[in-house]
Amino acid sequence: MAEINDVVYQSSLDINKKPHQVILSKTHLTWEAAVSRTCDGSPSSEPFIANKACRQIPLEELIAVCPEKSLNHSNTPTSARRKLGSPKHDTPLYIEMEPMHPVAFSIYVLNKTPNHKWRKKKVTFFCGEEKLCDTWVVKIKETLSDKRFNRPRSLLVFVNPFGGRRKAPSIYDCQIAPLFELAEIQTHVIKTTHANHAKEILAHYNLRTVDGVVCVGGDGMFTELLNGLLDRRQREAGILQTPQHSPLPPNLRIGIIPAGSTDAIVYTTTGINDPKTSALHIILGDSIGIDVCSIYSGQEFLRYSCSMLSYGYYGDMLKDSESNRWMGPSRYQLAGAKKFLGNRAYEGEVSFRLSSNTETNPKDKVFCVSGCNVCSFSKEKTDQQDSHSTDSITEISHDADGWHRFRGKFLAVASFTMSCRCKLAPIGPSPFCHLGDGTSDIMVVQHCSRIQFLRHLYRCSGTKANQFDFPFIKVFRVKEWSFKATEQKEEMSQSSPGKQNKSRECRTSVWNCDGEVLEQPNLNVRVHCQLVNLFARGIEDFDQERNFSSCCSLCE
Repeated sequence: MAEINDVVYQSSLDINKKPHQVILSKTHLTWEAAVSRTCDGSPSSEPFIANKACRQIPLEELIAVCPEKSLNHSNTPTSARRKLGSPKHDTPLYIEMEPMHPVAFSIYVLNKTPNHKWRKKKVTFFCGEEKLCDTWVVKIKETLSDKRFNRPRSLLVFVNPFGGRRKAPSIYDCQIAPLFELAEIQTHVIKTTHANHAKEILAHYNLRTVDGVVCVGGDGMFTELLNGLLDRRQREAGILQTPQHSPLPPNLRIGIIPAGSTDAIVYTTTGINDPKTSALHIILGDSIGIDVCSIYSGQEFLRYSCSMLSYGYYGDMLKDSESNRWMGPSRYQLAGAKKFLGNRAYEGEVSFRLSSNTETNPKDKVFCVSGCNVCSFSKEKTDQQDSHSTDSITEISHDADGWHRFRGKFLAVASFTMSCRCKLAPIGPSPFCHLGDGTSDIMVVQHCSRIQFLRHLYRCSGTKANQFDFPFIKVFRVKEWSFKATEQKEEMSQSSPGKQNKSRECRTSVWNCDGEVLEQPNLNVRVHCQLVNLFARGIEDFDQERNFSSCCSLCE
């Protein structure tokens, strides 16, 4: 609770026509009925701050404060007021009106629900005079502007009118813009017109004028911003993006207003793909570091990724779905069914260096939540040498340099830098992957029957069964890995009799990289711990949180 030496301002104000003592401290806004009485009517001996009836709001959850404009009749002479009855026909009716003055102010506080959805709640304080009202509004705004709250005052916003179900413009105009206006956040809104439009603008935009960059779109739009900011940061620092370099982090946080097909990144970092919830994370200045993978083909840099990188089934599914974007999210189900029936496997070799943290693994049943201990201590461990050993898997060879190699025929090879939650996979295809531990979870699905693979896919759509608990699936927690496709040949018989069979090289699969297609089959990937900060705080563990139904009974 607030302490006396933290007090910034205090006075007596009315709430719902009842006098209250209100205190603003450096960390909280607190109020209580001015006279607290016991059951027998005598004054209570409980101190103000410790009183159970005292209402206290952390400033981290105070969204905005603004004056309320209302008619002030308090100084109007009684003789000048007339009852609005039935006046005489020969008597003119005069109504004396006073100018609009702010004699009350409202605060908007955060209201949470167990499904991770956030909304604003309103409490109005009546001051009785304009000067007192102005003082309270100024004091609260000054306190909220303290650097320790790290709230954005200016944002560059990109709206993708073509992504998802093409609702991004209406989502921003109707739901998000009013919230930013309420919080007095200045915005420069740009509607993108073509692929990589946002990346092109970020290459030369004066980023010193904004406190963050926000995209209204899906995972692909976010990845475009991610790559645009990181590319510019490396270019300005004169760093060549090679497999040996460690990229520098951008100086701005990135926000996502979900308006895409899957919105896996928003699901994983907030617990829900709700536009208003994401906007409130941005307004409150939330920040969380997430891991980013740099992807190369040989010595050629391709791009950065922060969610999923998958070859085989998921890559083929994405490529097939591109021709049906008009279908929205359902296009993935159609393409997935076609590729499932094909049951095509690809030969290759997966090489990786395992995580040095022996206390975590992809099956440890430890979810990444807000304030995750695994992520909190990972920054200082990123330079440690690997000491993790493999289990008794005979298919994997172990080199002296710490690299492990796994050869085989695979239905899918997938890397997850976060759990990648979405509506189709509520806890994600890699449920226990962490946002900021400097590792990725590699999943290798060996060639199996359709029924076996279907059982794995079915478990991915649930919340309790273990989708890794199959003999044809191997998972590893790694900090660096690579994939090399093995050349395959298929025999193609000619229609004309007497001609010999002619062989040709079989096409390899493609990579699904954060919802975008990468054609290069051979990749090497490095994981960079908490390289980028998002306007989010991670999924909150409600077993350890208070009741989020309302801050108090006075909230509307």
